[in-house]
This record gives sequence, structure tokens and C-alpha cells, in this order.
Amino acid sequence: MRLSHRTLDLAIICDDHWDVVFNQIGLGFWELSLPTGILRSSTSFKKNFGYPADGVLTYETILGLILPEDLDRVQDDIELTISNEQRIYHSIYRIRRPDGEIRWIRADGIMSQPDGESLKLIGTTMDVTDLKK
Repeated sequence: MRLSHRTLDLAIICDDHWDVVFNQIGLGFWELSLPTGILRSSTSFKKNFGYPADGVLTYETILGLILPEDLDRVQDDIELTISNEQRIYHSIYRIRRPDGEIRWIRADGIMSQPDGESLKLIGTTMDVTDLKK
């Protein structure tokens, strides 16, 4: 089976056993290529945002799900991390899933540039709605 680069999930990086574990605990993984803007994500990441495993999520789609009153702060946190003004990206914000449900998401990330690869922001997400209640 051949996957296109645009729909490639991080399942290629994590083996199937880890995917099962991460889905059970709701820990989603993501990787944003800074030169291309391409977002790659795990099944559990998509689930956190209310999308099916085969759903295609772009960086712009994710930003569009974040509630307007939280969006500027999230984008500021991302920019501070990309510019190396802060070492770790950490943000807790609200999203409106495609079904209309509002959920709280915790996102964490770091900058990464493995040898020979382009600069990227990599991290995790977790739905923390139950903790916020």
C-alpha cells in the first residue's frame, strides 16, 4: 500500500502497537513542516479535533477550529517557539469541533531539525475538557 505525502499519518513513524496505546489515552502526535506548512498527524490527534482517522487536517483547518478569543494567544505562543524566544510550545485552548461541540485542548511542542531534514515543530495534543470542568 502506498500513501501520498499529504495524507501520510505519523503511523509510519510510530508502529501500530503504539498507535493503539496512544489512542487509548488520547495522546495525539503532530508535526508541522515550517518551510512547507504541511501538517502530519496521528489518528488520536485527529480524534481530539473531532475528525475521523482518514480525515485530512491542515494547519489552517486546525487554526480555524480554535475559538477566536483563544486564537491570538495560540498563534503568539507558536511564533515565540518558532523564533526561539521560548524553548517549549505550551498552550491550552478551546476548539469547536465540526459537530459543534466545544472542547479544551492542551498542545505541547518543540522545534526539531534532524540532520538533513527541514525545520519543523513537533508535539502532542490531549483533550483536557474533563480536567477543566
